[in-house]
Amino acid sequence: QKAYIIDNDGVYFDTSKDNKYLSISNNIVAQESVQNRIGQNMAKKDFKDFALWKFSLIEPKYEASFGAGRPGWHIECSAMIQKHLAYEDEEYSIDIHGGGADLLFPHHENEAAQSRCSNDKELAKYWMHNGFVNIDGQKMSKSLGNSFFIKDALKSYSGEVLRFYLLSTHYRSNFNFNEEDLISSKKRLDKLYRLKKRVYGVVKSTQDIEFEDRIREVLSDDINISMALSVVDEFVSYANEALDNNPKDKIIKAKINSNLEFLDRVIGVGGSDSFEYFQFGLNPKTKEKIENLIKQRVEAKKAKDFEKSDKIRDEIIALGVSIMDTANGTMWEIV
Repeated sequence: QKAYIIDNDGVYFDTSKDNKYLSISNNIVAQESVQNRIGQNMAKKDFKDFALWKFSLIEPKYEASFGAGRPGWHIECSAMIQKHLAYEDEEYSIDIHGGGADLLFPHHENEAAQSRCSNDKELAKYWMHNGFVNIDGQKMSKSLGNSFFIKDALKSYSGEVLRFYLLSTHYRSNFNFNEEDLISSKKRLDKLYRLKKRVYGVVKSTQDIEFEDRIREVLSDDINISMALSVVDEFVSYANEALDNNPKDKIIKAKINSNLEFLDRVIGVGGSDSFEYFQFGLNPKTKEKIENLIKQRVEAKKAKDFEKSDKIRDEIIALGVSIMDTANGTMWEIV
């Protein structure tokens, strides 16, 4: 028997019957939290015990053999997982269960306990608890009017730049959003794309097992993103130095190309066109004008009208754009 009834109150889970209770929050975190809950219901056997069912005659209510009422707070999640997501023949009901750090105790601890004792298996193989978002050092909240909306940030920065910035903080840490850090993060990503420009047009890829293993190793350590990005920074620095010393080395370029493809697959950055990445923010009309001027310049060069070609080039530069003639055509980006 893992539950008991308190008259005129409800059905409570007996936490003493679950020897794994508090295992997710590592005991100390939870014990500190439960001290603040002493005295809430003195009829409970233990102040950590929680409601599975609350008696009530007020709608909405549901009939049950132990009395009409409603499910406790934690039942909802366990029920949804069991009905819609749970594996039938696995040791765990689901692979990953996530949520904010504030749900670690009591919600997730109680949810796991009731599920474990009901189904004779763990609710989740992995538990992940994310930190919170602060804006310029203050907790983000509606009352403070400092909410951060992705849709607003996307007006000034590409989705990839924003994703890279958000990615730079470990998922369990609080994320402090401010534009100065966002700009610094963009410059870090810019370096990756400038390297990608240096191997533009390289089709062949040669796997760099050592680099891939280093990235996998640090990400396997509770997704140590800070260390992973440090490895990426080292790669960018080393690759640029290697290209400076051996600008025509096809093997070096093929390895760089492979590493960039790997980062796109694993971390989700570096997969955009290296020139289009630097074109973000231009309105469609200006972009169309630049493309037309480039076509006119190409035609002028074909006709050996170099005076006209140079004049068009200056007109393009005046729009705040730099151009580069490559074997794959003329490429451009915002300065």
